Amino acid sequence: MSHTAPIIIVLAIIGIGIWIVVMMGKKRTAAWEGISQRLGARFEPKGSTVFSAFPFQLFNTGSSRKMKNHLEWEAEGVTVHLADYQYTVHSYTGRNRTSKTYKQTICILEKEGLDLPRTFMRRQMALLDWVGSKFGAQDINFDEDPEFSKAFVLKGDEVRTPQIVGPELRQHLLQHKKAFKTVEMDGNAIMINFGKRRKPEEYADLVALAMPVYYMADNQSSAW
Repeated sequence: MSHTAPIIIVLAIIGIGIWIVVMMGKKRTAAWEGISQRLGARFEPKGSTVFSAFPFQLFNTGSSRKMKNHLEWEAEGVTVHLADYQYTVHSYTGRNRTSKTYKQTICILEKEGLDLPRTFMRRQMALLDWVGSKFGAQDINFDEDPEFSKAFVLKGDEVRTPQIVGPELRQHLLQHKKAFKTVEMDGNAIMINFGKRRKPEEYADLVALAMPVYYMADNQSSAW
């Protein structure tokens, strides 16, 4: 075997890997497009910049931020955005530089006239958050709901955020705590980050989780 044969084999394996990734991406986009047609939604398969209009923490994290497979439609007076979103975080350890790309499916709900306090909620990370609490890290807790307070870190306006995150919403989020990573609210919009890429056929479950968050957070709404 010549010296070039191993190199050719390695390049062939890399090429096959890239081809598989590309084909899986096309299959995913086709599935999302089919769902958009079923919903009568506007569909942007790649290069959507709609996320830049929202002041959420997720959209200020990392670099190489991209949104694709973006569906947008109206449901009960609410504009629903469902999309794949990704960003890259670079880290440096000594002389080495490493990069990790995070990919997730997100759902944004927006409605004109909605006025929500800036709020951020994520699942509790026991050791990290215990250490943070010793250094005065902010976390809104509910004395009457220790289960919720133990499960999540909640940050926001100390007066308005607890009013928005009422008993029904806390119960809903507890029931689905493994199905999402973060919830953010600000002004006229709410975002649920599902923490990973979700299958297109799961879209109904994702919306069913997100819409009650809007109804319960919007104290003026009588739809729930």
